[in-house]
Amino acid sequence: MSTWDPSSTAVVYNPAAANGKVGQDWPRHEAAIRAALGNVRTYGTRGKGDGMARAQEAVKAGCRTVLSMGGDGTHNEVVNGLMRSGCDDPLTLGILPAGTGGDFKRLLQHGSSCEEMLRALPTARRTPLDLGKASYKADSGEKEDRWFVNLANFGIGGLVDRKVNGSSKRLGGKASFYIGTLKALAEYKPAEIRLTIDGSEVGTFKVTNIAVCNGRFAGGGMMFAPTARLSDGLFEVIVVQDGPLHQTLGMTMTIYKGEHLSSPLVKTFRGRHVVAETVTPNPAWLDLDGEAPGILPLEAELVPKALWLLDVKEGVE
Repeated sequence: MSTWDPSSTAVVYNPAAANGKVGQDWPRHEAAIRAALGNVRTYGTRGKGDGMARAQEAVKAGCRTVLSMGGDGTHNEVVNGLMRSGCDDPLTLGILPAGTGGDFKRLLQHGSSCEEMLRALPTARRTPLDLGKASYKADSGEKEDRWFVNLANFGIGGLVDRKVNGSSKRLGGKASFYIGTLKALAEYKPAEIRLTIDGSEVGTFKVTNIAVCNGRFAGGGMMFAPTARLSDGLFEVIVVQDGPLHQTLGMTMTIYKGEHLSSPLVKTFRGRHVVAETVTPNPAWLDLDGEAPGILPLEAELVPKALWLLDVKEGVE
């Protein structure tokens, strides 16, 4: 992108992100955004789930580039708004990182801070972005559909989210997710899950976790899928089978470096369509981009090149 068009750009920001610091510092953030990008539209979210409505509002106002300012949950809401907007024009997503976990920003060239990203965006290149579309059982008991940009994670994954999202997150992303993982391990009862990929049943597994990955990272920096690519048209499916506690705890450290795939507890698959069903009463808690919306059964379909994404690192597109 050689020039920046403020008239077709919006920023959707979450005032509650970073333990409320985005809202507290919004005048400073807004001044920095306008200095870098011009007189773009800005939309503040008003509560959980509101990023979807604000992104739709921005598209209705004529914006074709929407920058999401917050954490992974905010980015997920914005993506869902873009995909539900009904717009036929190609839409572009940009990330202004400002949350706790911040896993998706790790795939960006200048994702270390909001300030660095603002400096980079006016000349950032666009890359096609695959998305996942998930259907699952919501906490209400009803079937629900939701898009995800990074990964769908189930087994212990959604239980970890519930622990983390119920905490203050004052220790930051990595520490909050690590502590949340330890708490979840103490009470998680392994689910037995039947897994079908691209129409073929690949097995029934007693699992700690299964991750259906478009991106590489989750859980405050855990590299679930080291070889995942954002625009290759395939999910990486990582199955972590239940095992002795000492092996599971040991894996929570190797996974930060992406070195867990050699473990005998891990199986890997690739595909575009994933169906996961529990065959025992124990629930498999669902995580979508750091949020915990429900439980299995899950159907996840990869939609190639659904959006454009700004400023992706070489080697992950």
